[in-house]
Amino acid sequence: MKRSPVWLSYSLVIVEILMGCTLVDIGSTPTATVPIDGMKQVESIERAKPGEISYTEIHSPENGKIAVRIDVPQQPRYGESAPIIVVASTWFVEKYNSAATPFHLEFNPVSTGAMVITHLWPGKTDPDSGMRSEGVYDFGGPDSLAALRDTIQFALGKIADVKGKTLADLITIKPLYENVGMFASSHAGVVATNVMAYYGETFPELKYFVGRENPTMAEMYPLEIGHFNQNLRPIYNLYYDPDGYTPTSIAVDYTHLSWVQNNSYPEGRPIFLVPGKQDYVLDDKGPNINGKRWFSHPLTQALWDNGVFSAQSWPEDVATPEETAAFWPYRETIRNYALIGEKLPELRVMLVFAAFDHVQTAPDKPHIRQAYDGFHKNAGLWTRLNCDLAYIQAEVHPSASAENGFGGHPANTEPRNWEAEAMSWGFEGRLAGELTAKSVPIACAAEMADRVQTNNWQPNLDGVLFTR
Repeated sequence: MKRSPVWLSYSLVIVEILMGCTLVDIGSTPTATVPIDGMKQVESIERAKPGEISYTEIHSPENGKIAVRIDVPQQPRYGESAPIIVVASTWFVEKYNSAATPFHLEFNPVSTGAMVITHLWPGKTDPDSGMRSEGVYDFGGPDSLAALRDTIQFALGKIADVKGKTLADLITIKPLYENVGMFASSHAGVVATNVMAYYGETFPELKYFVGRENPTMAEMYPLEIGHFNQNLRPIYNLYYDPDGYTPTSIAVDYTHLSWVQNNSYPEGRPIFLVPGKQDYVLDDKGPNINGKRWFSHPLTQALWDNGVFSAQSWPEDVATPEETAAFWPYRETIRNYALIGEKLPELRVMLVFAAFDHVQTAPDKPHIRQAYDGFHKNAGLWTRLNCDLAYIQAEVHPSASAENGFGGHPANTEPRNWEAEAMSWGFEGRLAGELTAKSVPIACAAEMADRVQTNNWQPNLDGVLFTR
């Protein structure tokens, strides 16, 4: 097949526009029309055409009705048919404390010619369309995983919506049930990984997973090992020890952990005291769930063990050691990879990351390393770190090269020394003057869809497998 590069350039503005949505009247749910350029309102009695957005509801036994959004590509990737990508939603950021929460499509690969399926978590309402999911939101807990499970099954054609319509009944182009993958950015990757571990046997047809910079442990959510400051400069916790890495743990010395509360930090924050050097104060981007801040269990326990707080002085807005011990195990991935290997032995995985991560600063990238060790070494799955150069050239910009920070590495290989080399395995933050944080991960999803379509799992590619 003749190969030629296809230029698809993204910007933050365009992606934000794609996050909008339009109205579909599904009968039982009040909605409001919000048009987007290139997208058109679709009535429930019509089948959605290329370039349109449709909404429906599916039944989730644990939750009730779950709202689902279907983005139909303007130009299907494979002629009259399109691969399907399920986009998992974030789950702990502060906006999820509100019942009004939009469909999460900060990354929308519909522009690659794929059909995109996403859902609302239980108890949430999309303020634009008025679509609402029933149930009670449990912040990435069992009910959340059940909703994502059922969305994947709907995308695979295994279940119909509440009106008895399958995905194929709702759209005019052909959905490729044999080419369905899942994409998850940041902490959405935790629920995506865990739904495969806990429920993978219910959707064995799922072909691949693309995870962008996903945390693996509780310490990574509140940025206990480092963060970027307001000037986007990395700030490191000097008590994080890369040499203490294992596939299921990281090493942080909490001996010098204390608490700072002053005019700069009126709410109070954990602080690691570093004699003779800059103390490390945690950033404020960690989980805040219904007014309560959640740090990792090791950090929370250390606040108690170090005598920072007593039972009487413990801050009301900080989860206790008992609460964190119960909360976090279900929201980590490190012990779940073997289950994925057992339930989805044919799954392929691509882990996507930049040289400078969007939140994690540790140069050895322990979250990427733990995911690689988990998916590849523990689960035994085909796993690639970042996509092939040919797909960045075709889907982002033809000027991409190894010399300007977009060199690919064969599947099933890793840095020999993660602390020294991991950042060089990540992609650069700009290409041809544009940010790459969103365009490169979407290009990686396109590669995985094409690999499925051609059943090509060579470690490296000579070029793109399809041109449009």
